[in-house]
This record gives sequence, C-alpha cells and structure tokens, in this order.
Amino acid sequence: MVGDVIGAVSRAHALGPAQQLGRSVRAHREAARLSLGTLAAKSGVSKANLSTIEAGAGNPSLETLWRLAGALGLSLGVLLGEAEPPRTRFLRAGEGAPFASESGLAGQMLLTEGRPHRTEILALELPVAGDYRSRPHQVGTEEFVLCFAGTLEIGPIDQEQLLKPGDSLWFPADRDHRYASRRGARGLSVISYPTLREA
Repeated sequence: MVGDVIGAVSRAHALGPAQQLGRSVRAHREAARLSLGTLAAKSGVSKANLSTIEAGAGNPSLETLWRLAGALGLSLGVLLGEAEPPRTRFLRAGEGAPFASESGLAGQMLLTEGRPHRTEILALELPVAGDYRSRPHQVGTEEFVLCFAGTLEIGPIDQEQLLKPGDSLWFPADRDHRYASRRGARGLSVISYPTLREA
C-alpha cells in the first residue's frame, strides 16, 4: 500500500494523508465533470472503493492510484496533491517516498510533481520472480527505464526487452506494459506525461 507515499506528500497539509488524497481525487473528478460512476468505469476502480477514497478513509494500492490518475489525465504527483516544486530538490539516499505494488514492484518516488512538464522519476526494485503489469497511462505518455542491477524484462506487452546493468529502454507507455525479473532487479524509471496543452 502507499500510505507512506501519501503521508510524504501531505506532511505540509493540515489534513491527514488519506483525507488529503480524498480531497484531491474529488476535486479533480469534479473539475473534469465526472460522476463517481463515470470515473469508476474509466479507471476500473469500483464505485465503492472510489467513494471510500474520496471520503478520506482508504489506503489505495499503487495500481489504484495510477488508474485514477490515468483516468483523470493526471500524473501521479498531481493526483497526490503536491504543491509546485521548488527550484531544486535534494534527496539523500533512501529519502524518496516509498511505494509498493501488490505484485511486488517497489521503490521510491524521487520526483513526482514535475509540473508543468509532468515528469515522474521512480527508483524501482523488483523481487525475485517479480512480474508487474501496468495498464496504459494517458495517450502520449512515454517511459524511459535504466537497469542498475540484475536483469529486467520490460516494455509494451509482447515487445519486452531484456535489460542488463547499464542497458536502457524508451517506450510508449500509453499501452499495456510490463516489468518482470526472474532474479530480482533495480533500476530507474522516468515517466513523461504530455503537457496539459498536448493532452
């Protein structure tokens, strides 16, 4: 679950992490003039789960957050309600907001609030036999992945490439894609969303 991620994002806010996320999801849904049912259908998140999140009572998985962000045409950082970024941002090793998926993909969010360019930078860790399948991000989204350690099988479904340390891959992330590793791997992912004018 991503309670730590949400907590890292909302430390500066008076609301608790779940309430901050709920407020952000509702505000973006209403700004897009979507009903709960419509957003649920677009994202694949149940209406009941969406209602719980908006009420500030949920602790959604990373997959759920990415589905909601994609359905709303937002980057994850924007959905999490981050403020405008400072001119520079220094992080010591281990200080990035942690995340984990239900499939074992884990890591740290190093940059998620890259407005206006809408870029996310994630340090990735895949466990032995890890296999994470990502639904498409919004149209025009691109991803660049660099393998640091282990071997990483990544790319659009049926077009995956095997990356070894030092290898990298750019691919369109607006289609189903996959991250897998038989022996475990570490890497870096840079996700570039279309700017608001391009979207």
